[in-house]
Amino acid sequence: MITGKAFTERYLKVMFASLKDASPEAINEELEHCRTINRKPVRVPRYFRDFFQSSDFQASNGFNMQVFHAGKEDYLKNGKRVIYLHGGACIYQPVFFHWRFVHDIALRTHLPVVMPVYPKAPEHLCPYSMEVLLEFYHCYAAENPDKDLVLMGDSIGGCLALAMTQEIHRRGWKPVADLVLLSPSVDITYPKTDEMLAIEPRDKMLQLDRIKTIMNLWRGELPANHPWVSPLYGDLHPIPDHTMLYYGSDEILKVDAEMLMELCRELGKPLYTREFEGMFHTFPMFPVKEGFEATREIAQRLRS
Repeated sequence: MITGKAFTERYLKVMFASLKDASPEAINEELEHCRTINRKPVRVPRYFRDFFQSSDFQASNGFNMQVFHAGKEDYLKNGKRVIYLHGGACIYQPVFFHWRFVHDIALRTHLPVVMPVYPKAPEHLCPYSMEVLLEFYHCYAAENPDKDLVLMGDSIGGCLALAMTQEIHRRGWKPVADLVLLSPSVDITYPKTDEMLAIEPRDKMLQLDRIKTIMNLWRGELPANHPWVSPLYGDLHPIPDHTMLYYGSDEILKVDAEMLMELCRELGKPLYTREFEGMFHTFPMFPVKEGFEATREIAQRLRS
């Protein structure tokens, strides 16, 4: 019988090894592949189809966004709503482990969780995607005027969640009540490249040069220090107190997490942070002991 850890290791090796050391030509081929795939409707994995419902959100810029709703009817009676922004290097649609994690969070919290499938590169870039997500948040908040809204995201989804929290505050909209960040990307100017490169040999998933290539595409005409792509340069005061931040010791985005922690410490902004020794990028999504522990803790804190 394959254990969760062995299965995860095999998945990471098969799905990411070739991309981790990809040449520029291979990256361009992958981008064009994603362009084709991302034009097709997303389907819920068979295992979770009875748990998710789907709807469409028509944004004013013309994008028709699929939105997946996790949970049961009685979850709607509870006092929070969770918006989950999946990762995937801003080019990939949600993978099986995103569905698994959202399913688990909804089951453990008895809260409804929505996962919008936001526009992706290379066809759509950050300014376009952010406007779609912000409009969705504004409409969702209007539909739930008496409910606290939680933003949660992994990797680039964590970046989007933090950037949206800042922009929502700037626009004077209903504030984000809770924020959960899993291995977020928060600064694409990469001021601590040497530290990231020192960790890179242990990182099973990410390669810095590849991230730089994709993020330079994703930002479009925005400068690299624009808060929508590098929220470390935005206003951190709107971050909810005791925002949750989870990351692994063996991922290059540990550096981003530490920079965010340091800035919040200087502002006197309390964060709840957990670094898991020996863990890889976005580990809470995967069926490993540390992932289960992190997921249980996140759910418990959301319920409180």
